[in-house]
Amino acid sequence: MLVLAGLGISDEKGLTLEELEEVKNADYVFIELYTSIWSGSVEILEKIIEKKVHILKRKDLEEDVSKIVDLAKNKKVVIFVPGDPLVATTHSSIILECMKNGIDYKILHNSSIFSAICETGLHIYKFGQAVTIPMKEKTSTLLLSTINAILENKKRGLHTLCLLDIDVENNKFLKVEEAVKFLLENNLVEKEEKIIVVSSLGTKNRKIVWREVRDVLSLNFDLPAVIIIPGKLHFSEKEMLEKL
Repeated sequence: MLVLAGLGISDEKGLTLEELEEVKNADYVFIELYTSIWSGSVEILEKIIEKKVHILKRKDLEEDVSKIVDLAKNKKVVIFVPGDPLVATTHSSIILECMKNGIDYKILHNSSIFSAICETGLHIYKFGQAVTIPMKEKTSTLLLSTINAILENKKRGLHTLCLLDIDVENNKFLKVEEAVKFLLENNLVEKEEKIIVVSSLGTKNRKIVWREVRDVLSLNFDLPAVIIIPGKLHFSEKEMLEKL
């Protein structure tokens, strides 16, 4: 059996009672930390669940996923994932492999940035396609898809959630300042336009600001962070943003 368990957007305290129950009789416990920045500690997590936690690399779940699936044929395997386990498409493919091989699986959901951003006061149903602002070395195809999605959302008056690109295994993280410069260079925002920057949601360092783009460039933000380009604001959304 394979269990995909979300860790939520904070730290190891985001574990649910159901997850603690499931991990008690697990034969193998893994954690992947490459799809998102997690604020927790693997060492503390091990103390809480009283089991060894093996860290998975991208290669383990993308190129060598069959090894994990094979383990789950006769053993109980738990894979912890930051946020909600099915936000990253990589993990949907793991479930698909279980289906193909007739392996039982369970998904334990948890909090995700895709719902937590409503802490800004924006309405979740008014968001369009989410995008990732890529690092400069990424291909022009990725750049174009990001640009087109933002333009389409703006055209329709929808909010855009912009995730910032990360490469945890090589210790590379796109900073808020770099992401804002990308938006300016591609004429996706104006300096006088107001955007929302959210960082470290779910932690004591939580920060939410609604400022003009030119002001955001001079601010410091902890990681993880996201940028929201607001679409047409409902009066209740605007009222809450003005209280920030």
